Amino acid sequence: MGLEEKNRWYSLSIEEVFERLGSREKGLTTEEAQGRLKDQGPNELEEGKGATWPEILISQIKNPIIIVLAVAAVISLLAEKRIDAAVIFAVIVLNTALGFLKEFKAEKAISALMSHAAPEADVLRIEGDGGESKKVRIKAREIVIGDVVLVEAGSKVPADARIVEAANLEIDESMLTGESVPAKKCVDSEVCRNPPPEGTISGIEIDNTIFAGTIVTRGRGKAVVFSTGMATEMGKIADMLTKTKSPATPLKKRTLDLGRKIMFLAILAGSLTFSITYYRGFELIDAFLFTLAMTVSAIPAALPAAITVALAVGVTRMAKRHAIMRKLDAVETLGSVTAICTDKTGTLTTNQMTVQRIFLGDRIVSVTGAGFKPEGRFEVDGSEMDPKEDEGLATFLRIAALCNDSSLRLKEGEDGKRWEIQGDPTEGALVVAAAKAGLPKEDLEDAYPRIDEIPFDPDKRYMATFHESGSGVEVCLKGAPETVLGICSAVQVDGEIRDLGEMDKEKILDMGSQMAADALRVLGFASKTIRKEEVAGFKEAGPSGLIFSGLSGMMDPPRPEAIEAIALAKKAGIKIVMATGDHKITAEAIAREMGIVEGESKAYSGSDLDGMDDSELDAAMEDAAVFARVSPEHKHRIVESLRRKGHIVAMTGDGVNDAPALKVAEIGIAMGITGTDVTKETADMVLTDDNFQSIVNAVEEGRVIFQNIRKVVRYLINTSAGEVLAITASLLFLALNVLIFTPVQILWVNLVTDGILVVNLAMEPKESDVMDQPPRDPGEKIINRDMVMNTLFIAFIMATGTLFVFMQEWNNGDLVRAQTMGFITMAMFQVFNALNCRSMTQSVFTLGLFSNRNLMIAIFASIALQILATELSFFNMALGSVSLSAADWATIIAVSSTVLIADEIRKAIRRRRMARA
Repeated sequence: MGLEEKNRWYSLSIEEVFERLGSREKGLTTEEAQGRLKDQGPNELEEGKGATWPEILISQIKNPIIIVLAVAAVISLLAEKRIDAAVIFAVIVLNTALGFLKEFKAEKAISALMSHAAPEADVLRIEGDGGESKKVRIKAREIVIGDVVLVEAGSKVPADARIVEAANLEIDESMLTGESVPAKKCVDSEVCRNPPPEGTISGIEIDNTIFAGTIVTRGRGKAVVFSTGMATEMGKIADMLTKTKSPATPLKKRTLDLGRKIMFLAILAGSLTFSITYYRGFELIDAFLFTLAMTVSAIPAALPAAITVALAVGVTRMAKRHAIMRKLDAVETLGSVTAICTDKTGTLTTNQMTVQRIFLGDRIVSVTGAGFKPEGRFEVDGSEMDPKEDEGLATFLRIAALCNDSSLRLKEGEDGKRWEIQGDPTEGALVVAAAKAGLPKEDLEDAYPRIDEIPFDPDKRYMATFHESGSGVEVCLKGAPETVLGICSAVQVDGEIRDLGEMDKEKILDMGSQMAADALRVLGFASKTIRKEEVAGFKEAGPSGLIFSGLSGMMDPPRPEAIEAIALAKKAGIKIVMATGDHKITAEAIAREMGIVEGESKAYSGSDLDGMDDSELDAAMEDAAVFARVSPEHKHRIVESLRRKGHIVAMTGDGVNDAPALKVAEIGIAMGITGTDVTKETADMVLTDDNFQSIVNAVEEGRVIFQNIRKVVRYLINTSAGEVLAITASLLFLALNVLIFTPVQILWVNLVTDGILVVNLAMEPKESDVMDQPPRDPGEKIINRDMVMNTLFIAFIMATGTLFVFMQEWNNGDLVRAQTMGFITMAMFQVFNALNCRSMTQSVFTLGLFSNRNLMIAIFASIALQILATELSFFNMALGSVSLSAADWATIIAVSSTVLIADEIRKAIRRRRMARA
């Protein structure tokens, strides 16, 4: 029985909880946590994992092709065709082994990548001999009983825990209780003091306990963990659920459906072949084996493995380019994206926000220094000033640092020590500005300890904190300038406080507009001193009567690589829309600098959207590129409008309130650095660097994956059509009882040659023009008109060339040599055609012969196998082949290379037409 079952944690005092869990308010030491993790196991649910190696092996053996071949081998044994049976069994083993190895590696690659998107959590850990407690971010699976976890709005609760501190903490527990209204949480309450009778968690409310999997919707808190993994309430529910296997992605479903249709056509062709061979006097068993071999050659046996490999390779490439796919079915959609709706801060910019200008009512203070390094000067009209000696500036910086949830720290990294912000970069810039003035946040918090807060609300657009001071409680508030001015009645000018008049408001708003026009992000600051007993009423009624302190103007410079990515996305026919909380003027200035806004593109504010109905918004969307001062509800409407206009939308988000917009978009993209757990859980893709360029890179890789699937399908139907056409033509036009190939030769070409080449073709790197093309219609079929015409063209060349070589030897009266020449020619046609299929338009010599090294290795291996098939006596006996001379090989290469030459000519003509168009 675990600790969590022996104790009713909600009924114990905090001291008793820590004592029974062997923990303390400062958290566990690193050594204690590591020891407990080893004893207790990881904090994760026992849910379905990826396919195991036995499951992959069984799926290979259950392949209909393998079953058909096994039946053929048994029938061959019964007909005393032992060599044929042995060859078929060898082909089964080789094909199964190749498919298993490739798919096993692909599944492992996908599983490894999925682990990168695993949730994380903040905990307190005691490090070093000094016993100092620090906040550290770890994988949620590493949390142990006794850990002290920190949660805030947007966090996903990592484990069941008893609350020890709470500030306006509200949690959505609907997944456990079914209650849609968030539950208010506290350290102690009437329910906590008088616990309900024993019962299931869904039947009671426990105010002082948080549960794994629930979502923090407001406030922040600290709690000590008493249950992890399957022992949590969520784990108990998971244990009762039937484990179900993940469904196949839409791409896999479509390609498997394609495979089934091709199989049906192959069986139809096989039935026709059997009728012809039987009619022309072949023995029943020979007709059956030949027909079976031909049918197998027409069925794309390697298609499922090739799809898995293409997905795995593509997802791995995305990860290397900082985009982690959480949902594989989104990979296909990425290639069809026609609009990207993106935030600005951190995504289009460097996320190194820096305060550059401060307006104090009567003067502008310039701040030097960039980034998070707390070094710089404060200047007025070019003259340096001492911020501590200026009462107005010192008050402003104190408010900015206290009304703040971010912190500045010096971190040891691989490239040495560097300053970094923990928390929101905008708030971090204010902490850095105060530190430049010699007012570190830690010292200010010691002098003015926080006792309560009003967390930031995107609807109210401000945040307030309450701090003990000598004269009572100081309220510090920051938010949008117009919002802050609306709740102020006084202004501090040159150290003196006076009434805030209309002229003052006009002057402040004009200054805010000027800052915004210079692409600065503007925030307003205010404060007020109240009595401690007034705090509850002040929070309930809302702030009023504050003293306006000043404005800050900060800049987050654009990422140079994001500017290039925007140009590339536009070239690819993708509409870029910026949706930001910044001022309209600031947002438009940044958008123009980055190339999002060009010519007459318009910018709209959230208030503009409020005055539009859906039809008006849809009309405005035609030339809209920037939406400023938008709320999460506005973002939701923007995405829906884009979708109504026929766009396939990728939407970025980081806050908990962005989740609805991410969910309605075809591709939801969460910020890996600044994004909340809720956003990451909702998203289809997580950016590990929060960079817009990574979004465009992922779209590019999505296009490459679909291209590679299409290349694989093209290769398979080309080669199958070539074989079927050659066999059918030989049956119709050659003499009675003469076969162009033997059944085992057909199987060798199809399963050995194709099996090696097709899976490596799925690993083809991107083509240089992949982003020069317009977005793909998501309803577009894999096999289009161009592919059908190309298949007929290639199949005709392959069948004609093979029959030509066969006829030359057959006319000399040597059937075995003729069959050997024909079978090797067909195999070499497929080798050259693999080079064709690397691109539908680009020359293989432009692509570079060795840009896909895996394919070139496979080609050399395939050629080596063909040489062994003719030169080793074992294969001569098994395949019915004979040794070939250098002249024979020269003939085979000359004839089979025509398929490459002919397709290169076709590509050149097509490129010329495209250039002319």
